[in-house]
Amino acid sequence: MSRTPNLEARERILSAAFTLMHARGFNDVSMDDVAAGAGLKKANLFHYYPTKEALGLAVFDYAAAKMRAGMEERFSKGEDPIRLVEGMFSDVAEGMEANSCKGGCFVGNLAQELSDHYEKIRLRVSAHLKDWTNLLAGALERGRAKGYFRKEMKCCESAEAILSLFEGATLVSKANKETQPLDNARKMAVRYLKAYKT
Repeated sequence: MSRTPNLEARERILSAAFTLMHARGFNDVSMDDVAAGAGLKKANLFHYYPTKEALGLAVFDYAAAKMRAGMEERFSKGEDPIRLVEGMFSDVAEGMEANSCKGGCFVGNLAQELSDHYEKIRLRVSAHLKDWTNLLAGALERGRAKGYFRKEMKCCESAEAILSLFEGATLVSKANKETQPLDNARKMAVRYLKAYKT
């Protein structure tokens, strides 16, 4: 008879693994590191996650669920869609400024590091980015339906371009250790959206 999973231990594992992987990347974090961070024996860690890939998938799902909850809250408010997009860039810039531009976007980091090596993780990352694009496109579409944007605006294409700009700017800010790229990207996204205002 299998043991009932200890949810508190699982939470500690995922929290510790996320913190380590966000700071150091997936490949630079060992199962020993995660076990130590979670306060568990390595054998107990393997009881929950028998491989590092299984742990990586679980950590991604853990982080993605929190991110999606934040995105749903942001995009469901019915605010000015341009202000919503502006806030998306500003919030990350503020967080990176407070953290000396370390870490960056966990999803973007995994996409860069693992997409060519772990297909299951790549698919999860891709699905998350598409979901994020759809949530943003929905907010833009609601603005278009209300007459805020002109009818010829292509909301899905716009959302994908804005998200690509966001991820790229986050990466450059992390590399340059300054938030100016995010500020520049925010201004460009806002100018683009304002060009479609009625």
